[in-house]
Amino acid sequence: MKDKGFYAWIAGFAVVVGVLVWSLSPGPSEHPSIGGGGYDLSGPVYTLALLAFTGLWTLATLLTGLNHSDARIRRRAFILAVIGLITFSLSVMIWGDNLS
Repeated sequence: MKDKGFYAWIAGFAVVVGVLVWSLSPGPSEHPSIGGGGYDLSGPVYTLALLAFTGLWTLATLLTGLNHSDARIRRRAFILAVIGLITFSLSVMIWGDNLS
């Protein structure tokens, strides 16, 4: 299996994004909120974390794809950048209202 590293990168991305999306999904109000008092800042905090992670992921993989000399690695990096860009775009569409 020569693509083990590529699949490891996808798995790492999926775990981080999965945890952040799970944190954004509505759940019981038994969990303590971020912010204290009557304010719940978990939506904006987790949305910013998700957008920051996917944005930096996309930028890093795009720069890797542009600067690497091996064509196979360059193509894999561009695939990872597209995955990050799609995730970023969907995140903005779904949870963008948490930032206003």
